[in-house]
Amino acid sequence: MKFNKLIPELTVFNIEETREFYISTLGFQLEHERAEEKFMFVSLEDTQFMFEELHKDGWLI
Repeated sequence: MKFNKLIPELTVFNIEETREFYISTLGFQLEHERAEEKFMFVSLEDTQFMFEELHKDGWLI
């Protein structure tokens, strides 16, 4: 897989709903997932996104 030079990483409230929408509704492919960290990387043609669920302590830095 060729990675884009810039891939947005977006914080979401619910990773399961986000997965359902991007994969089942929009047709993205799940490329990588860290379920325990509630993180996923998806792609569709030349479009790539990373998503991470907002943790109770806020963003992971």
